[in-house]
Amino acid sequence: MRTLGVAALTTVVEARSKLPLSSTDPEASLKEDTEVTFDPLGVAAVLHNPRADNSAAMLYTQYDYGVFTWPHTMMIGGTLAPLKMLVEHLTEEVKSNPPAVSMCTKVSTLLSIRSDISGSVFRELPLDSSNFWLNTIISFKASKNPDNDFAVVYVGQIYEDMNIRKRRVKDTIGSVRWWIGTLTLDLIGLLNGLMMIAGLVIGVLVADMWATTLFFLYWCHWIGTVLISFNRMVEKDRPDIKEDGRMRYAIHERKVGGTVIFKGQQDQLEKWARSKWKYEGTLWQNCLHWFWITTGTLSAFCSLACMVNMQSYMQLGFLGVLVYSSLAEILATRVSRTLQVKAKGNIHMSIITGSKTRTEAIIRATLESRRPCRLKGIDWINLELLPPMDVFQYMQEALKDIGNMQEEWEDSMVDVGTRNQQLRKKLAVFIRQVEERDKEAPADQKQLALASRIEKEIERALKYSLDSGKEGESSLEAHNA
Repeated sequence: MRTLGVAALTTVVEARSKLPLSSTDPEASLKEDTEVTFDPLGVAAVLHNPRADNSAAMLYTQYDYGVFTWPHTMMIGGTLAPLKMLVEHLTEEVKSNPPAVSMCTKVSTLLSIRSDISGSVFRELPLDSSNFWLNTIISFKASKNPDNDFAVVYVGQIYEDMNIRKRRVKDTIGSVRWWIGTLTLDLIGLLNGLMMIAGLVIGVLVADMWATTLFFLYWCHWIGTVLISFNRMVEKDRPDIKEDGRMRYAIHERKVGGTVIFKGQQDQLEKWARSKWKYEGTLWQNCLHWFWITTGTLSAFCSLACMVNMQSYMQLGFLGVLVYSSLAEILATRVSRTLQVKAKGNIHMSIITGSKTRTEAIIRATLESRRPCRLKGIDWINLELLPPMDVFQYMQEALKDIGNMQEEWEDSMVDVGTRNQQLRKKLAVFIRQVEERDKEAPADQKQLALASRIEKEIERALKYSLDSGKEGESSLEAHNA
């Protein structure tokens, strides 16, 4: 045994003498890395961005498909929309409201209104991608006294045939300008996809597995976006409403001051008030829907995981894609709104600003506005927009009669002398009603002074409308100009 032990020890010593082992102990040291990285900025891909939510909703609705195709880009927060939709699918309780519809509903604005539509049963009107041409009117510039500013818009057909709208936009701005506008929107989406392909190819060439994975998933998500843009996933539910040509009004009071009045036929305003989004959920739509959700969700997760491990120049390229997509979405919004307004045609509207009193604003909107926008027969007291005073009740009756007279004067070209005579007679009846009422009223409740002021306001408004021939802004194009 002793002999075997000596032999084994000798073998170990010989082997150790032949190996290139260090004679000193190893020491740990930190490697200094001077490479610039951008991985903390990867969180930008999943930041909350209201514009991204709105863009995703427009992608699903494609309300103006035929006039233009909305390009949803991979902007900042763009992949958060499919991720949130996936969460809704996993947690939804109301099966009758699909997440696709919820996404479109969340970016819609409900305008609180007072109206005489269907007996004043409607209190809200939806403002969404189907009618964002109204945004310019609703956000009109107010004067120093905004409470007495009015904007009146005549709402025509709520749902129009797309071929009619397409022909109208070509007639309005010309086929060349329409082609340039639609081409701009198409190129925005196409360039976004080419950026994804370029990132994918470069990632493969430099053997960056993380960059290749990230750009590949974003490219797949872009493919799903393109496929959806050619298929209207969510559409407007068009209720079957009986034709009714009576004029009705919906009045929206802005929080920042100013009143917007929507004028239209009973059936059209009711269609607007009852309009809802619907998702049919066909097999093809479901396949596209889940492909878009899956690729978007994976892209959102990989935006964080892959950015940490990517090469710095690939990180910078990815951030460049996010920045481009965000800026391109702003341009796409401006172009699409212009095309939608032109497809709507000549939008009749009037903006009445600079009125010193509420009654002056009402009178001017009734008599000074363009004929399609004139307020005729509104019961301001019943809508709780004027206090229940007798003088205002008499004023409403007088304005209704004077409005009818005004149309007769314009149709038959009545001379100025006859106009003034008929106007004085009508105003005399108005003043006499107030005088009769004041005979039995207490001294602190007399309304004749207010009636005299209203009389002068009516005279000034008619003089402005009939004598000078000025009738406010004639259209949205004039307002924008």
